[in-house]
Amino acid sequence: MMFDRELALEALSAVLNANVTSTQTQSHHVFTAASAAAAPQQQQQLSIKQFIPSLLDADESSQVSRQCFFHIQGILQGGPQAASFPSVTQKDTVRAKTFIIDENEFFAPEFNYDFTNLQDTETYYRGGEVYERPCGWFRYGLKVLNKYGDNTWLGTSYRSTQSVPGEWPVSFHGTSKEGAEGIIDGYYKPGPGQAYGRGIYSTPYVAEAVHYAKTFTSNKNGKKYKVILQNRINPQYRLKYNNDKYWLIPVPSGLSNEQERVMVERAIRPYGLLLKQV
Repeated sequence: MMFDRELALEALSAVLNANVTSTQTQSHHVFTAASAAAAPQQQQQLSIKQFIPSLLDADESSQVSRQCFFHIQGILQGGPQAASFPSVTQKDTVRAKTFIIDENEFFAPEFNYDFTNLQDTETYYRGGEVYERPCGWFRYGLKVLNKYGDNTWLGTSYRSTQSVPGEWPVSFHGTSKEGAEGIIDGYYKPGPGQAYGRGIYSTPYVAEAVHYAKTFTSNKNGKKYKVILQNRINPQYRLKYNNDKYWLIPVPSGLSNEQERVMVERAIRPYGLLLKQV
């Protein structure tokens, strides 16, 4: 799979539960008076550093995400829902929100990687933890180099099976902080020594993340795809649960939007958009 602009924008639209276009796409169209009148009135510019906050906001209106929340609730409780993954037939109603990106500032095609036909025979490590490479998926690289100052958290461009000092481990997907809070409040009562709570959940296992993936049918080729995020997680702010299957970045309530943004940014950073044809 080569870099496909339209497919990448459709994948972003799916995870953000919105319409995503780009300055490059719009520049290829000649707008008539009629088409200009029909164009969205509000287009919100989206940068790579605004991606996670926008994603979390989207999860609040997503029925698919809500199903995922209830499933994780069942897992944390050990109840009957733990055996039932969210239905793949659940669809979202797209929000009337439109994001516009600059592809040159959002995507990093030099870091695309085709895992679709790979089967690992070695064990990989990132950030001192086992890295389950997303075999069977295609990764669109996100342009995160030099966006957060030091790039140590990403490791090095030369990739072996071993991790390098200072890099962060890898996780997949992520549920919204408000959804996670809803799972806990009114449902789960922590016992002694247990502290499940408000924050962002993700998993180091692709096979687990796929159950929470967004699914979309491409308008370009009619094929159906699943899409999940590939993140780096700062181990300094991570809690592990359920035999390390779920990682939580705690986000306390009562913070200002800016305080919350800083807290999230220092703890979880998406660097790849993973697609897999269903």
